Amino acid sequence: MNRRTIDTVPTAAHLAGAVTAQHGMIRTAFHAAQNGSDETKQEATRRLLVLLALHEAAEQLTMHTAFAHAGGGEIGIGDDRMAEEQQTVQLIERLQGFEYGTYEYDMQFALMEEAVIHHAAAEELSEVPLFEDLTEPQRLSIGRAFDAVARVADDGYPIDYDRFSTMMQAATAWLAHATDEP
Repeated sequence: MNRRTIDTVPTAAHLAGAVTAQHGMIRTAFHAAQNGSDETKQEATRRLLVLLALHEAAEQLTMHTAFAHAGGGEIGIGDDRMAEEQQTVQLIERLQGFEYGTYEYDMQFALMEEAVIHHAAAEELSEVPLFEDLTEPQRLSIGRAFDAVARVADDGYPIDYDRFSTMMQAATAWLAHATDEP
């Protein structure tokens, strides 16, 4: 595995670009999961869920942690995003329990898509504007995590499809290793 990591502290603009680019990849993956033959849609859905696990693990390890107490309230902005992600994990695991192509599956998929798109928009509105306030080590950590996910997006994912919470655990472990300083 290529363990190359970035060693230059990314700017706030670079981080904003990395986050929004991955959100775009996720929207594209949703489109692929909804179009084509049943076989291609099923495979695209599996790839979407693996991408979501990697992306959410990167956010939980770095971005949401950095903003856990941001916003001045009792519950910080990062805490709000983490709570949304926990709800999305439940939606995804319910989806995985339904037979593909059934009414229940389609409804659950629509609920999951709505939750994920809402979550991404909330991040872009509440967390991305605060990237300027991060310390250099925080920006470097976020940059390394998002860079690691972006590098594997085209080459094949480093975790296997499984129950979503299991994929999240595998993604977290992979990211911890992939973003270690060499």
